[in-house]
Amino acid sequence: MNAELGQIRTARSSLQKFRLKLLRPSVVALESGSADLVVALECLKWLEPVLATRGQRPAALEQALELEVSSLRRELQQVNALLEGASNFYEGWARLLSNAGDDGAANYTASGKPGAPISNDSNNVVVIHG
Repeated sequence: MNAELGQIRTARSSLQKFRLKLLRPSVVALESGSADLVVALECLKWLEPVLATRGQRPAALEQALELEVSSLRRELQQVNALLEGASNFYEGWARLLSNAGDDGAANYTASGKPGAPISNDSNNVVVIHG
């Protein structure tokens, strides 16, 4: 197997491992995934100057490299989307926890900020029996 192709496959495999960890995002998953990202980064650091300086490649190798690079891009886009989703989730969770001591925390808005206080006026209470 060609060295360039092997490096791209190794980088993609490392990103894939990290993506699978991000399906259940946690502090442990993020910390253990950093090693996967380091492997991918090292492969890409080695690969960039090699691909830039090499001359003509056989058509079959060129096609295989393009296919692997395309797969690598998709993997990276998925990792990015999962990281963004995890970030948004934990940001929202942190906002809810920071408001936990407030009276308005039980009545928060879609943006995560406390809404108007709920009245304790018993004339406005509806009781439902079921």
